[in-house]
Amino acid sequence: MIRFAFISLVIVISSCSRSIERIPEPENLIPRDKMVTVLKEMMKLEAHVQANYGQVSKYYKVMERSGDSLLSTYNLDRVSFESAMDYYGSRQDEMKKIYTESLDQMNEELGKLEAESKSEEINKL
Repeated sequence: MIRFAFISLVIVISSCSRSIERIPEPENLIPRDKMVTVLKEMMKLEAHVQANYGQVSKYYKVMERSGDSLLSTYNLDRVSFESAMDYYGSRQDEMKKIYTESLDQMNEELGKLEAESKSEEINKL
């Protein structure tokens, strides 16, 4: 019975992934490397906002304004970001790689921060 459920789940998932319509490349597509960086910064921003604003209504408004501000630092706007998300999102493997690379970069940054913190603690002793 469990084997049947697992096989059914695999069939449903694989059939769904094939039916995703690929969106044509927009004229203003954000390059992949820049998209990795922007997503990394968006994830850090979202974590910060979530930690400081408990209510979803406040969180949403702050995140929207802060996200627009972050995009402007990369000379991007919300429309180009959303169209890039739609484009890359219609290519699941590519989007997965982008998110994986963003997370890898964040883990690398975290490792450096932890090493600096340990170094500062040792210097205080």
